[in-house]
Amino acid sequence: MTDSPIQDGSFSRYRKYLRIDVALFIASMVGAFTLSGFAYLEKYYLVLDVPIERINISAQQFVAYGAAGLGSYIAALGFAVALVGTVTLLLVLFEKPRKKTEQPIALPLWVARIRNQAIEHSMAFKFVACLCMVALLMWCTWYLLVTIPSDTGRSAALKTATECTARALVYQNLDRYEGCQVAESDDMIYLLKRGHVDKFGVGFYTLELPKSGLKNIVGAEQYITYER
Repeated sequence: MTDSPIQDGSFSRYRKYLRIDVALFIASMVGAFTLSGFAYLEKYYLVLDVPIERINISAQQFVAYGAAGLGSYIAALGFAVALVGTVTLLLVLFEKPRKKTEQPIALPLWVARIRNQAIEHSMAFKFVACLCMVALLMWCTWYLLVTIPSDTGRSAALKTATECTARALVYQNLDRYEGCQVAESDDMIYLLKRGHVDKFGVGFYTLELPKSGLKNIVGAEQYITYER
């Protein structure tokens, strides 16, 4: 049996480069999810005026928040594929050609001069092309994995400040504070006090209250309808 046209064609020479390293793919996906989750949570708590360094957030939570949205998943998948594809293309560019080029057809003098200059300085063109690809990959990575999640975190924080349900924190000395509990650390509770809300934005400030001496937390009454 004869080989198929795909095996005999130019595609067969790239098969060894298309063997995607599973470890590299998984590592790039996890790294993309972590970066996306950190950008989201950092912006979220920054808008709510909560110090993120005081909150105990595990690496698994960063990955979970980064992978929660469909956009983050697509961005991480694109980042992984782009990373593997870039490495493959770099290997192909610097590979020595296996076949000699055929006799070129007659070209105009100015076209032949440009072609000869390109052949003579082919390494410089390859180097510039590699730099452009790396720069484009870095820009796309920053935009997809940092800018978009950061904007999403800001929108989520403003939605939380606008729509969150207030709770009452009662201490043993009968001090009482009302507001939205937006974060919690080992020894502190962060309570958001909402002010004026209109179509342009929301006004609020955040209280940092200690857990010591806390008697109870009372939630607001809610009315939830049954599903039909």
